[in-house]
Amino acid sequence: MLIINGTAELMLDKQDEQEFIKGTRHEFNMFSREMPFEQQLTQIEEYLVARGWDNIEVLNNGIVVNAEDVTHSVLQQAYEKAEKEGFAVTVNNQPVS
Repeated sequence: MLIINGTAELMLDKQDEQEFIKGTRHEFNMFSREMPFEQQLTQIEEYLVARGWDNIEVLNNGIVVNAEDVTHSVLQQAYEKAEKEGFAVTVNNQPVS
């Protein structure tokens, strides 16, 4: 499983999520079932843009060999979702300063 870490800017008003403000930049973690990273760039961008994020900056990427290596509960849920759906993303609700 590919794991990607970076930041993105919120381009849409998310009225149902008041902690997210249009124009703020947030850190994200994303899982992709498909690899390698270089071949997934377009799909990663499309996935994030479809959810209102743009100006994407990838900071790190790597491979998670075993699901047990993911120890944070939110990331575990995202990992499981990516196993089923191909992609999953978590976004930190605190903007990057």
